[in-house]
Amino acid sequence: MLLLALIPVVSLTAIAHRYLRLYAPSNLVVARLRTASPRWRTAGILLACSILFIIGAHRLEVAVDAGLPPWLNLVVLVLAWDAVKFACLVVAIAARCVVGSVVQGPRLGLFSHRPARRLGAAASVVGGKR
Repeated sequence: MLLLALIPVVSLTAIAHRYLRLYAPSNLVVARLRTASPRWRTAGILLACSILFIIGAHRLEVAVDAGLPPWLNLVVLVLAWDAVKFACLVVAIAARCVVGSVVQGPRLGLFSHRPARRLGAAASVVGGKR
C-alpha cells in the first residue's frame, strides 16, 4: 500500500528532474562546457562565478537571519549547489587542460605532426594536375 502512495511522488520528482535538467540555466552551461574544448580561461571564469555564488549565498543567508522571509533559504541552497557544481566543473576542465597539454606537448612548428601551411604556398596536388 505504501508503494502505491509513492508512485505519484516518484513520477512528479522524475518530471521535475527532467525539466530542470533540460531548462535550468546552470545545467545548460554545464552541458555546453562538458562538450567544449577545455580552456584555462573558461576554468577561470567558472571559478569566478563559483566564488560569486558563494558570496551571494552568504549575503542572502545573513539577510534571512536579519529578518527576510525564511523561504529564501531555498534560494541560498540553490546558490550553494550551483557554486559546488561550478567548482567541480572547474576541476574537471582544469584536469582536461592538464591532460591535453601533457598528451599533445608543446605546439611548436618544428615538432608538429602536420606541416605548417605557408601563405601563398600552393597546396599539394595529387597526380601533378591542378
